[in-house]
Amino acid sequence: MLFRDILGHQELKNQLLNTVINNRVSHAQMFLGVQGTEKLALAIAYAQFISCDNKQTYGPEADLIADSCGQCPSCIKYQKLAHPDLHFIFPVATTKTISNKPVSSMFLVQWREALLDSNYYLNINEWYEKIGIEKKQGKIGVDDANNIIKTLGLRSFESDYKVVIIWMPEKINIQAAPKLLKSLEEPPDKTLFLLVSENHDQILKTIISRVQLLKISTHDDSVIRNYLQHNFQLDDKRMDEIIHLSEGVFSNVFKQIDSNEITNVFFNHFREMMLFAYQNNFVKMREKSNEISNFGRDKLVLLMRYGMRITRMCMLYDVGNQSMVRSANEELDFVSKFSKFVNQNNAEAIYAILSEADYHIGRNVNTRIVLLDTMLQISIEIHKQK
Repeated sequence: MLFRDILGHQELKNQLLNTVINNRVSHAQMFLGVQGTEKLALAIAYAQFISCDNKQTYGPEADLIADSCGQCPSCIKYQKLAHPDLHFIFPVATTKTISNKPVSSMFLVQWREALLDSNYYLNINEWYEKIGIEKKQGKIGVDDANNIIKTLGLRSFESDYKVVIIWMPEKINIQAAPKLLKSLEEPPDKTLFLLVSENHDQILKTIISRVQLLKISTHDDSVIRNYLQHNFQLDDKRMDEIIHLSEGVFSNVFKQIDSNEITNVFFNHFREMMLFAYQNNFVKMREKSNEISNFGRDKLVLLMRYGMRITRMCMLYDVGNQSMVRSANEELDFVSKFSKFVNQNNAEAIYAILSEADYHIGRNVNTRIVLLDTMLQISIEIHKQK
């Protein structure tokens, strides 16, 4: 991955490049950004530049001060995600073919395919589907921690640096954390840890305290508009619709371009949850909780976060800030109608209910109970207004 192939983030790119040029590379860094941002691509581009044998520098008129050459043996291996000094750790679980002590190295073929197919915009739900664990919760366990510690004890094969990219450190379990903490605090010489995260609050504070934090922002609408104008033939209405729904994230842009209709896989499920809560229909709420509890914990977490987004949209619509409502078609119709019941009077409470459900689902609480309780609490908040 070359820095010039990553959309936006020019200031951050040059900041990262300067650390290498000035020999000030911090041994443990965390790339933090919401789902769909370029955090993983930036981490890999950074590692590739560090290992590049023929680093390129550019003049003052260029957006980038430097970049990897893309042609040396090191760069070629990086672009295939197969450099011997590049190591990945990511959440895994048992599958039909791997039933005992799963570790990241057992899934490297699928991992490389998933990253390249997604252009490095891979999300956790897509990864679980790729390896067939949709209904399980992946983790980074003690066996992975032991493997990486053993690997770091060996000499580098080709590069000066050994690079460890930990994707989704939120999934490090309690047994693995102490082992990784020691490596983060006292790494072997010329070892670089790059953590790629989406949720700062779910990571152990002891890990946060040992890394340099780099926040990956979303993009301004003008950046996305410029990209669409230069790469696609779209009428103004369609372009505005895509920009509106992208929420500053290019992975959302690509999904909208590939789709004739703007839909969300969670829309129907969340709409039914809210309708049953509004109707105070306990039987339907129980049936719905039984149905969606089979999704798997990480998919349910995404559903709760989708619900938090819709709750915020309802509140914005209710207070008259329709221009800030990032919705369209069926979703916008639902927001406009349901803002009568989810509004400035109860949106904060409903948002908190969904946030609490997000927390408990991620911590192995019985999902059927959490989902049913969530709908019952929302029903109470809706009916307080009547």
